[in-house]
Amino acid sequence: MQPRDPIMRKERSREIRADIRRVLLDTWDPIGIANEPNAQDEYKSYLGGVYAILSRGGSVDELQDHLLAIVRDCMGMSPPVTREHMRSTAEALKQISILL
Repeated sequence: MQPRDPIMRKERSREIRADIRRVLLDTWDPIGIANEPNAQDEYKSYLGGVYAILSRGGSVDELQDHLLAIVRDCMGMSPPVTREHMRSTAEALKQISILL
């Protein structure tokens, strides 16, 4: 089997990141910016970490922990946000095919 074309791999990587971005906006959205056109890139800095977890086959639990850490440590949000609040997002992220 020949390796895939690097241009195709790059395009697929962009598609995966777009899928992650959609889940973060549509399902996660802890700060409520999904309907704010000027804030659509607000979660862009979190795409790489999620992509890395998915690409190494990380679990729903690992994704939940990662998302909760972002909410608490990067966004400064405190309880009542819990790990369980991250479950539907983590499950949606695990549905993304990361095959390049």
